[in-house]
Order: sequence, then C-alpha cells, then structure tokens
Amino acid sequence: MPRPLVLAILSLAACACTCRAIAQPLERRIDRRTGAPMAEEKIEGVELRYGEVRSPKGGRVRTYTSRPRGASGRLPLVVFIPWLSCDAVENPHDARDGWSAMLRQVMRDAGAQVVRIEKPGVGDSEGPPCAETDLEDDMAAFRAGIRAALADPGADPKRLYLFGGSVGGALAPVLAGEFDVHGIVATGGFTRTWLEHMLAIERRRLTLSGAAPSGINAAMRVYGALYDLLLNRGRTPAQAIAEHPEWKRFWDDAPEGQYGRRMRYYQQLQALDVEGAWQRVTVPTLIVQGALDWIMGLEESDRAAAIVAARDPALVTYVVRRGMNHHFEVFPDAGAAFREKGGVYDEGAAAAIAAWLRSH
Repeated sequence: MPRPLVLAILSLAACACTCRAIAQPLERRIDRRTGAPMAEEKIEGVELRYGEVRSPKGGRVRTYTSRPRGASGRLPLVVFIPWLSCDAVENPHDARDGWSAMLRQVMRDAGAQVVRIEKPGVGDSEGPPCAETDLEDDMAAFRAGIRAALADPGADPKRLYLFGGSVGGALAPVLAGEFDVHGIVATGGFTRTWLEHMLAIERRRLTLSGAAPSGINAAMRVYGALYDLLLNRGRTPAQAIAEHPEWKRFWDDAPEGQYGRRMRYYQQLQALDVEGAWQRVTVPTLIVQGALDWIMGLEESDRAAAIVAARDPALVTYVVRRGMNHHFEVFPDAGAAFREKGGVYDEGAAAAIAAWLRSH
C-alpha cells in the first residue's frame, strides 16, 4: 500500500477516535447507595434536561435546565448561582431540605427556564475535588454556564436573571457586571467583607451556643487577629496556629481550610468588592432574607438593599421572612433556628421569589 494512503488512513482513524472522545457525554457519577450510575433527578410539574459546558479553566461541568411542564417557546432565563459548600445543586434522591424545596418550587412556578450549574469537582462535574478548588474555578464555571444558558434556544436572552443563594447571593451582583442582566435575585448572601462576616458569625455562634459573655469577649479578640492572618495575610489555619499556639483551642476546623474549602477560596472572597458590585446595579433586584438567619446575618441583606435603594428605591424589593433561617425553614425563636431542630419549610419565601420573577 502506498505510504501516503497509509498515512491518510491512520489520520482518519485517529480523527475518528478523537471525535468519539470529544462527543462522549459527561458520565453520571456512581450512587454510593447502589453502586450503579446515579439516577437522574425528577421534579413534579417540571421538565428537566441534563447538559454540560466546558470551563475555560479546564474540564466540563454539569448543568441542569428546567422548564415548567408543557411550557413552549422562549422563556425568561434564570441562572442559579449556588452556595460555597461542596454540596451538589442536583437532588436525585429527593432530599426534603429547605434549599431543595425552594428551588423546586421556583422551577415549577416562576414561568421561567431555570439553569443550575454544578461546581467543578462536584457531582458529575470534572476537575479536582471541590475541596481542592477555589473561587476562581467556581466563577469560571459559572460564567461558562451562563453563556451556554444564553445560547439555549428555549431561553429569552434579553430576560436574564441571576439568582444567587447564600454565597451566591454575593456572587450574583459581581457576575451581573459582566452580563446584560434583566434582574437579580439574592437570598442569604453577604455584602460586607468576608472578614466582617466571619467575625459576626463567630460572635453569633458563641452567643447562641450559650458561652459566657466574658468568654465571648476573649474569643473575639483572638478571632479578630486570627482571621486577619487567614484572610488578609495569606496564612492557612495550621500556619497561623504554628505562629500562635495559644490560639489552637479556638480553631476546630481543618488545618488547610474551613467548611470543606481551602483557605485560598476565602482569601478570594475577602478580595471581592461586593458593596461596589451592588452600587453598580441598575436593574430590578429582589433580596430575600431570613430574620433568624444566624449564618448570614440580617445586616448583610440590609446593607445590600440600602446600597441599591440609594441609586433608586424603585429598583429594590426587600423581603424579610419572619422566623426563617438560612435554609428556608421557620422557627419560633433564634435559639431554635440555631439548633435547626423542628423547622418548617417556608413556602412563602419561594412563592415571593416566583411571583417577583413572573412580574419583572
């Protein structure tokens, strides 16, 4: 066989293999309960489609696109920007937590095409484990997911809403500055610096856990210096405690990070100018806050609402849900909300979100 022909055949074969590899869909993760590929999520009254998008940082991330069952034509587009934890936004096991219930209610009732984006290393998404990634990895995936969602033929690209939950409530206005958004929804986000947030959450944690006032005062002196080293001076907890061994009893999380994420993630949060992002917002905004949210305190949403209202009071709708905690559950008092025992899902919070999206 002539050499040019041999080379041509080998080239075609290599191309075919490469094309098959590129076209191979993102695999389902294994369900640890059964050892089989994870079943897909099913939501009553909602049509759900699994997709994927490649992050510019490398690797593909899973997306979930939902529409109210029977809806036709282009719908307003709502992209959900999630929390900081490595918990998936997918809910294939039908978990009944408040966040899952809220999202399902919004997907069903908002009259919109809702897209959720899985972080790198979470669920089906490729990449290093979420515990090893940072905020820049997450933001790259969110940006790629938003662009792909805008190109979907079922979405109206002129009616893009960014919907941030928890830390996502701070990332939504930041991302809004990069896209032509029609509106913003934020629930349970932070607005001030992450250092201020952490000092506030430590004080609430100590107070609600029943620590003595003198002990709280002493602990806060340590936390002020500790979080300055961690967030402003680039230390890990292990490095900070090595420099100050007397602080060891005040730290009960990991030596290299906190809440399941590496410290680099929080240093990047600290560098964000969330207040500046809210100051630049010129589109209708809904802020929903639980009055008994001890994780992201009321002062965070108060500040965001005040900043947007300073530009134009008509831009912001601020809803504070009586008795609601960070997780869309209602409790009789702050102590019960802190213990998170016996809460009841706040259907009204999700109803307010869905109604606002339909009317804006």
